[in-house]
Amino acid sequence: MDRSEAIGNIETALTNVLNSFHSLYDAINKQLQEKPIDWYRTGSLAFILAIRNARHHNHANRIRTLYTYHLQEAKNFQTMEQCVLIDFTSPEEEADTFDVYVSWEDIGELISMPKKISKITDDTSSEIMSYLNSEKFPEYTRMYNLKEGKVFLNIVPLIVNAAIAIVPLIKDYCNSNTTESNTFKELFSNIKPADTINHDVNCGPFVLP
Repeated sequence: MDRSEAIGNIETALTNVLNSFHSLYDAINKQLQEKPIDWYRTGSLAFILAIRNARHHNHANRIRTLYTYHLQEAKNFQTMEQCVLIDFTSPEEEADTFDVYVSWEDIGELISMPKKISKITDDTSSEIMSYLNSEKFPEYTRMYNLKEGKVFLNIVPLIVNAAIAIVPLIKDYCNSNTTESNTFKELFSNIKPADTINHDVNCGPFVLP
């Protein structure tokens, strides 16, 4: 497998996960008379829908992963460049996720786009930025003497947080008796969300393998 194919596979996998949340959003709106939660007033869910919609409508560079960003923006993608990596840790001992980082620069561009294009209201923008505690991000770049375009967020714990927010509210409507579905319902009903206020921040070199 070559480099471009590997990056494409990661991008496709991420898109599929984000699309699954949008499908769930649509199904809840169509099938439940009483909505269990307002997605766009819940930071974890609003963030996921915003990223999904940006990728679907080709807005803000489709919110690139670190791999795609580096491939497109680095002067030479085979050389190392410094970046700030922001992770969101679980309060549960030894709990962790794998890492897929996405560009905060792209997310910032999405949030600042005209509302008639992005379809993101001011209230939803504020909800997302508050949820991520994004006012701290410029502080991290100043600390490491880097531009804000070099900030990347690990989206995997944010995906987990979104599942934690919605699964307990709809699990009684999910009647499948497979081991996989029951495990899924129990897992996301009994774990604590990652901390998005107190960030785990690292700065280091990145280069595509």
